[in-house]
Amino acid sequence: MKLLEQVVLVFQEGKSDKVYEVDLLEVSPGQCVVNFRYGRRGTSLKDGSKTSVPVPQAEAKRVFDKLVQSKLDSGYVRGGAPGTPVSPPAPRAPAPPPPKAEAPAGLSPRENVLLQQLQQEASARQWFRRADVRAQPRDLERVIWRVGELRLRAAEPLLLPLLERAKPLRAYCIAAALGRVGSQASVSALGKLYGDASTPAMVRRMATEALLQLSDEATRADFRQDVLEKLPPALREPARGGDAEAFGKALDAHLASGRVDACNVLEPLYLVDSETVRPALLRVLRTLPFSLESVRVLRHLFKAAEYRYDGEVFGLIAWRYEKEFPLRGVWPRAFTRDTRIYLRRRVWRTLRRLGELESPDFVKMAVGVLLAFSDADAVVPGSTGWGQYQQHWDAWAYYWAFNHLLYGESPRYEPVKNKLAFHCKGAYRPGAAAPDVREESFPRLWERTPEGLLHLLDESRCAPVHTFAARALRACPDFLARLDVDALAMLLERPYEPTARLGFELASQRLDAKREPRELLLAVARASYVPARQQAFRWMDEVRHALASDSGFLAGLATAPHADTRAYAANLVRGSVLSAQVVQALVGRLVAALLAMKKEDGPLAVDVGRVVLAALGPGSRVVGLEVVRDLLSHAVPEVQELGGELLLRRDPRTEPVPDELLHLLLQAGHAPLRALGLRLLALLSESEPALLAQETLLTRLATSHEPDVRAAVRPLLGRLLAASPAAGARVVEVLLAALLRRRLPEGVPAHVAEVLSGELAPALALLPAETVWRLLESEDAAAQGLGGALLERRSAELTVDVPRAVKLAGHDVLAVREWAWCWLEAHVPEVRAELSTAVGLLDSRWDDARTFGFRYFRERFAPEDYSLEVLVSIADSVRKDVQAFGRDMLTRSFREEDGPVLLLRLSEHPAPAVQLFATNYLERFASGKPALVEKLVPYFIRVLSQVNRGRVARQRVLGFLRREGQGTEAGGRMAMEVLHRMSATIAIEHRAAALEAMLSIAKAQPSVPMPFHIRPVEVRRAV
Repeated sequence: MKLLEQVVLVFQEGKSDKVYEVDLLEVSPGQCVVNFRYGRRGTSLKDGSKTSVPVPQAEAKRVFDKLVQSKLDSGYVRGGAPGTPVSPPAPRAPAPPPPKAEAPAGLSPRENVLLQQLQQEASARQWFRRADVRAQPRDLERVIWRVGELRLRAAEPLLLPLLERAKPLRAYCIAAALGRVGSQASVSALGKLYGDASTPAMVRRMATEALLQLSDEATRADFRQDVLEKLPPALREPARGGDAEAFGKALDAHLASGRVDACNVLEPLYLVDSETVRPALLRVLRTLPFSLESVRVLRHLFKAAEYRYDGEVFGLIAWRYEKEFPLRGVWPRAFTRDTRIYLRRRVWRTLRRLGELESPDFVKMAVGVLLAFSDADAVVPGSTGWGQYQQHWDAWAYYWAFNHLLYGESPRYEPVKNKLAFHCKGAYRPGAAAPDVREESFPRLWERTPEGLLHLLDESRCAPVHTFAARALRACPDFLARLDVDALAMLLERPYEPTARLGFELASQRLDAKREPRELLLAVARASYVPARQQAFRWMDEVRHALASDSGFLAGLATAPHADTRAYAANLVRGSVLSAQVVQALVGRLVAALLAMKKEDGPLAVDVGRVVLAALGPGSRVVGLEVVRDLLSHAVPEVQELGGELLLRRDPRTEPVPDELLHLLLQAGHAPLRALGLRLLALLSESEPALLAQETLLTRLATSHEPDVRAAVRPLLGRLLAASPAAGARVVEVLLAALLRRRLPEGVPAHVAEVLSGELAPALALLPAETVWRLLESEDAAAQGLGGALLERRSAELTVDVPRAVKLAGHDVLAVREWAWCWLEAHVPEVRAELSTAVGLLDSRWDDARTFGFRYFRERFAPEDYSLEVLVSIADSVRKDVQAFGRDMLTRSFREEDGPVLLLRLSEHPAPAVQLFATNYLERFASGKPALVEKLVPYFIRVLSQVNRGRVARQRVLGFLRREGQGTEAGGRMAMEVLHRMSATIAIEHRAAALEAMLSIAKAQPSVPMPFHIRPVEVRRAV
């Protein structure tokens, strides 16, 4: 390794005595490294290297020179050879102070002081401080920030050198200041900050904002395009397009995706800030929930808006800081109580400093803050403390910047700094009359920019803001004199009395004796200020004849937002003779206004409709069917009503109404609209030909889901049947088909059945019998009821057999059941012949039907009429009362020869009561019959396996098995098998009985093996 070059640097100042040695070493031909050593002189130095691996000699030389120069710049001086004592450097004459920048002429004393402080800092950066350099009276960062606020362009040459090696906070302040005072030289310096990956994020953000301020429009457009390319794909294309609504939906979907960092996209969107992006961004800023991520993003946007003097975004976020509460349980702590207090103070501090500087941006920023508030932000006034310490708080007391702007010079409110609120001053109490004086802060600035006051009156939805702005605007007579009619109309229409009253006063000064300009007269008539409207009515009475020929004026009155103005318009039209041209133009304007209305405009639509009808008169026909169709298809019911009224005015004989429009009226969800349709339907059905022409429509309306429509159609259907039995038959056929399909809305089947059995009853006489049976067999209750009515009327024509009668005897309709019972009573011989079918009546789900069956089969038939199959089918029922009846009938009708078969059939039944009944036949028919007993084994097992039921049946079976087992060897083997199964039961009582029975069988039949062994009892004796 060869030493090519070595430099020794020393630093001595006060108690500091340091040494720094730099070596350039060749490790192989053409490959070098740069090493260094540093530490306190006289101690062991620490080693380091600037090149982790050997590099070419030229590159190593550059690294070596750069390291040496950086140390020289930081105050080191060259010393002797390494390891040799270094004598203190000889004192040298103080370096001459840097040339002072001559202050431009015309600067204020404050600006001169700021420049001097920056120059002093430049002098203080010399390594050997001069005696005449004084310490800064305040932090340099504050000086730099203030220079930017004052836009002191002479400071740029002094700021640029400070940017080198500046710490993040100072670099942030310098970047902000250069964005306001810089030139092309500043663009270069800021560009380095923006492009350097090591630049802290906050400095980079401010450098971005500063560069946007200094760049031309083409450069800003290129930058925004680059930001757009980096947006998420789901937002990129909507942001490029011109549809703000589509972008808003895409942004909502992105924020609702659930990603923690989803709100980070708001920062690049604010850099884009296009007409497509901004509406959605403003909406999100008002509603974005506060969280760890969103608070951070909102704070960045807040500072960016403050720097851009973007009052709208600044005001929205400032409003959020006033309304939101500190976040709890979030770490790191993002929006604490102290943070919220700081941000609320900062909002007013920014506005106050702009006001003190008399900046033209003050009004813009203040307007943004005030517009963010609405009447919904008011709270209930209250008081705290008691006695002489009681304080009263008004509805807006707790909004710091808001109160400073509106009441900074108020005699009735004063600030409470520790609460960041304003309380009532002196004897003033919430709700009392306000003093007739200006109360806002910086009134001269507001007067200098009256456009901001007019902006507040146009867009604000906050009563105190309107009170302030209207009063302040009165102090600008020259500006008020220049307002056009549209601006005065805007003032008159605002729903706040101070604003509307101001507009009325200005309008009164502009209107001449002929009440011109007429647009202004209309604006007064539409004003929210009641005295203004009343005065307008008096003025209009003076020129009624002239107004009757102005369709635009009449339409403006008819669509006014206030009911009294609309009523005046209706009376004016009703009491005037309008020309055909005026009527046509007026109706066209009003129909267009009606078609543009929304659902909440119902009362307005009613009044406008009255004006339309008054203008048309009883015999006028200027509205075509296309217009009526549009009105009937509208979403607002009141607009549809006008369409119905216009249809009623048509003569059906010369101007037929299309079925589609009539059906649209009759199927409307709005009851008054359906009433219009029914009136029209009645008119159309006055003549017999017209009635017959409506056959299809009447049939369809008979099944309408609206009860009033169905009720109105019933008499028309009766008239239709009387006029044409064939048409009535067709209607009946369609209604019956609809009834049997069971697809009608709730309540309609019962109505259809009533119509068929009422108004259309004569047509039912021609129905085939099969239709009657289909109605009776339907699962719909209404169809069944209609079938029952037809059964009573046409019973003589219908053919009934036993199976059908039995089915009807258990019908869901009581009248049908009763009819079937009468038929059964009258046809006992036929029932006796089909008794096996008839007993099916006993399984009916109706109690009265089963009660009739029990009586009927017990009284009308002798025991010999019942076969074994019939009796067993009765006993096999799943209903207990039918089983009991079956057992009773078996007892009465029992025949000895049927015993074995009956026993087998009864043994198959699962019901415990039937199983117990079967035990009555065991001894009589099974004893001594091994073949029959073997068939009964499944029965024995079922009975013996029952738990907690069938105790008597179990005892009888157990006794029967013991006797059969003791009688024969075959019986013993069979009984032993069944009892062995029972002995495995967990019940001790059952197991003991089985064991006892098996022992007795084993004694009687020694040849039958026992399934268990008997062990002798062990005898134990005491010692």
